[in-house]
Amino acid sequence: MATWIIGIPGAISMDMKGAATTSLRPRCFPGNGPRVDLDTLQGPHFIVSVDTEEEFDWSGPFTRDQHGLTHLDAIEPFQKLCEQNGVRPVYLVDYPVAANGPGAEMFGDWARSGVAEVGLQLHPWVTPPLVETVSTHNSYACNLPPETERAKLHSLYEIVEKRIGVQAESYRAGRYGAGASTANFLAELGVRVDTSVRSLFDYRPQGGPNYARCPLTPYWALEGKLIELPVTSVFGGALRSMGPMLFDRVFASDTMRSVLARGKMLERIALTPEGIPVEKAIEAIDIALEACLPVLTFSFHSPSLAVGHTPYVRTEQQLEAFYAWWHIVFAHLAKRGVKPGSVNQIVKAAFGD
Repeated sequence: MATWIIGIPGAISMDMKGAATTSLRPRCFPGNGPRVDLDTLQGPHFIVSVDTEEEFDWSGPFTRDQHGLTHLDAIEPFQKLCEQNGVRPVYLVDYPVAANGPGAEMFGDWARSGVAEVGLQLHPWVTPPLVETVSTHNSYACNLPPETERAKLHSLYEIVEKRIGVQAESYRAGRYGAGASTANFLAELGVRVDTSVRSLFDYRPQGGPNYARCPLTPYWALEGKLIELPVTSVFGGALRSMGPMLFDRVFASDTMRSVLARGKMLERIALTPEGIPVEKAIEAIDIALEACLPVLTFSFHSPSLAVGHTPYVRTEQQLEAFYAWWHIVFAHLAKRGVKPGSVNQIVKAAFGD
């Protein structure tokens, strides 16, 4: 099995055997498969993915019922911004959003008109069947009994199909909690793109998967059936070529990482407006292009489009900065010749549809 690691310009291919393979694989998700041939895309593309979910207290415990959907009205201005820039975002909706009448109608209209795509996002604690104990551990779908995860995925798929009118082709596990059985469950449903892997991140301290050594380039999770489209992060700084080996092993503490980032030695930069300054995002885009990534996958949470629901947008000024971030990033992507892409394009390129 070949594992591809891209955190620096170029790519390194390594054959992993025995214990080494186990240590580098994600804890829950299947091992990395071969790269997906996306040559027909003819140049780099980018995807804007939105974790479209209910509002809840990020600092509090998970609950079945203490959440809201008031921010859904605030999504339309972002959709208009995307349309103005020729961008077709993919809204990865979870169960409460799909069950909301006005929200379902809005996303259905956008999907039918071709200005946006709709995929799935599983928040186990608010998705029927509600059979598990609500806890941080169980907030990762990969920690649930396989039959429970499967039932929740089917429930989510069915309500999106019924209420929004879409047979979803893409999926992201809430909290990036993809499990060992997830790929097979998605294939059962006809979902052909998973985007649960957040490359370069290790969620084991919180009870989740380890994606620290996962590729940044799209690869086959189930060859011929399911693509993995990782959420893009890169290593920046003078030591970025050593990032995959050092970041989580040697420089695991937040204090050390902060020192290294301030010294421009090593830092992990995610392609998101949530907590990443725009100048760092620009740096990450350029590093990703230097590494010849065919697809750059941006992500953020839909409640950040309104004030007061996430730690990233607490004031009107922060909301203005959020939108300014996207204006600058869209302009830079256009300048670098990176074209807006879509899940549908990637499916066609990979599967020959």
